Amino acid sequence: MSGRLMDSAKDRFIIPAQEGRAFKLPKDRKMRVIDPEGKQVADFLAFNAAEPREYLSTGATIDNNGSLYIKVGQYLYSNLYQPMLQVTADTVGAHDLLHPPCSPEMYRFQYGIAGPHPSCQENFKRVLAGFGLDESYIRTPFNIFMNTRVYEDGRLEIKEPLSKPGDYIELIAMLDLIVAVTACSVAESSCNAGRCGPIMIEIY
Repeated sequence: MSGRLMDSAKDRFIIPAQEGRAFKLPKDRKMRVIDPEGKQVADFLAFNAAEPREYLSTGATIDNNGSLYIKVGQYLYSNLYQPMLQVTADTVGAHDLLHPPCSPEMYRFQYGIAGPHPSCQENFKRVLAGFGLDESYIRTPFNIFMNTRVYEDGRLEIKEPLSKPGDYIELIAMLDLIVAVTACSVAESSCNAGRCGPIMIEIY
């Protein structure tokens, strides 16, 4: 799907477990990120298609919304503090704006895995290369369906996603975008309930 503009009234494709895809999302088009099997996180990046140095910033999103959590009607903002996407529907209501994509370094540090392991970092690197974007463009993603709890003492806990089979979040593009999505590769914790599944994308 990399590089192909979605022109049909509705386009649907599956991102297999532990893989990623990148594609163009035109302004005013809606997309749904769907969890077909339940309890699967999708890491999400977005870039201004005309100038990719403008990118989805989780920090600016937290700052502008005044919250660590995103709600229907709110926007995901760019590093230039401009709206990039608006949340138009959400059947789950629990997502993460804090954690970086899983990476070989994370697997080595947290799980002692030194050998090959799929990761969102490497998947982003691979799919963004099709748009001429190198690893330096990878930022903290919007981690859809990731259930991060924040406690009063500042402690964080990643719990199993609340998403059930068929649950989704729907977003509308505020400008022409390059979007990258991965089906998170972590099977070693409760992040994906100890297993990895696919993610479905629908574009309207």
